[in-house]
Amino acid sequence: MIDLHTHTNYSDGTWNLSRLLKEAEIGKIDILSITDHDTIDAYKELEKINYREIYSGKIISGVEFTTVYDGVSFHMLAYDFDYKKLDNWIKENYENNKPNLQKEFDYMIESCKKNNIKLSNIIYESKKGWPVDIIFEEIKRHPENKEKFKKDEWNNVDIFFNSSVTNKNFPAFVDFSIHYPSANMVTDAVKKAGGKLFIAHLYRYNLENPIGFLNILKNNKIIDGVEVEHSIFTEEQSTTLKKYCKENNLLMSGGTDCHGDKKKDRKIGIGYGNMHIDSSLIDNWK
Repeated sequence: MIDLHTHTNYSDGTWNLSRLLKEAEIGKIDILSITDHDTIDAYKELEKINYREIYSGKIISGVEFTTVYDGVSFHMLAYDFDYKKLDNWIKENYENNKPNLQKEFDYMIESCKKNNIKLSNIIYESKKGWPVDIIFEEIKRHPENKEKFKKDEWNNVDIFFNSSVTNKNFPAFVDFSIHYPSANMVTDAVKKAGGKLFIAHLYRYNLENPIGFLNILKNNKIIDGVEVEHSIFTEEQSTTLKKYCKENNLLMSGGTDCHGDKKKDRKIGIGYGNMHIDSSLIDNWK
């Protein structure tokens, strides 16, 4: 069994590296990848400890990059790279280039104004949460705004946010290239480090045409493969993605997206209880 999508407390997981490795051993994970957001610090720690005392399986280097292509913000999973060759690039483009939340707030406000979304005079205050939290709450204070949004966007801040960073026609759109490197830049850096690129959890982004976006990434040689198994995917979605990969000669990956105790019901190896990804899924990785 494999799990190629996991997080530690080096990013937004709650378990430290040793705990994740211990849980992977208990869960009988044969092949593991630690894919923290925009950092490879877990692999630096791996070199300093005797992790074989904790975990007996194989570890494939991994990281989950936040990136942008043509206004769509999404995540790419990089695998099987020489992390030392990526270290300086990650520091320059992520660790030393943190998102400017005031800039993000201002961008969303300007988009709302252009699209005639009614707002009172509000300012960004970090203590009140992320920019989207403040703006979403303000938009909902004015019932006349409701007709500008889909029902689920109006009712759910997470769906609202996903639309705001993936749909250029969304009334509160924000182009996350103000924060993050382009997908072309990520692909170039990972390739130079000998790695592979996969789009992560395609169906999480609230895209109007997910397969159309896959076609764009494939045709522009942004990705080598697709994450076809994920805790949130339905069986039909996984089947669709596997079929797409086979028809287009793309590699496949899969993982639970385990975050430790942050999402307790999403367990390493089995997700919400019904996952069991066989290692044969990655037999054709080279």
